[in-house]
Amino acid sequence: MPSFIEVIHDALTHSSATLQALGLQSFPGRDLSSAGAARRYVRTTARWWGVAPDQAEALELIAGELAGNALEHSNSRLVAVVLSRTARTASISVTDEGQGCASAPAGPGPEQERGRGLLIVEAFADRWGQRKMSGGFTVWAEIAIQVH
Repeated sequence: MPSFIEVIHDALTHSSATLQALGLQSFPGRDLSSAGAARRYVRTTARWWGVAPDQAEALELIAGELAGNALEHSNSRLVAVVLSRTARTASISVTDEGQGCASAPAGPGPEQERGRGLLIVEAFADRWGQRKMSGGFTVWAEIAIQVH
């Protein structure tokens, strides 16, 4: 797992504008309930920052999907969730110890129970992507926001 300094540096380096707020929380990587904890952390933090409720819900949903993927596919000891906000955007990134590659499938069949996570991220995010880091893998998503 990259150090928390590396995770924060990654978030700062890849921000397209001046950050106004930044939050970092780590969760146990081998506990699937960490996805729910990540969702609650993002929802609470986004609302505290004054992000509009529908946009905070979108961030919460994205966080759950990205954290769920990291927990399911990486076998990491820890998963780090970074939430950042500029004047016009909010970004969420999830970093794990994996070396994988994230790609949205063409579309799961109607009977398939899995495979929709990145399709959901793609639907709610204005932009999303991935980065390999020293000792880890980050998937991020960004949405336009209004703060009140």
